[in-house]
Amino acid sequence: MDHIETRLLADRDLGPRGIAAALNVSVRTLYRAFSQGAASPVMGYVRERRLERARAELASTRLTVSEIAARWHFADSSHFVKAYKKRFAQTPTAGR
Repeated sequence: MDHIETRLLADRDLGPRGIAAALNVSVRTLYRAFSQGAASPVMGYVRERRLERARAELASTRLTVSEIAARWHFADSSHFVKAYKKRFAQTPTAGR
């Protein structure tokens, strides 16, 4: 989790294979580690952390919702808004 947080979270191509390779473990070992110590699968954790970072940026910057969505690698702003609303029960604009 620390490695994902500090080095890879902003990587557009972040995925289980890349994370496992960066940590010098197999993908299976990575999945097993997340099944034991985390509440969500690997990519669920990544998505959660990206949403948390986006939320912090909404509160602390003047970046637009679209800019923040792109920065945190959501497919588009509508996809970001939907994920944000599901997670935080409000739109990004309302959270700002």
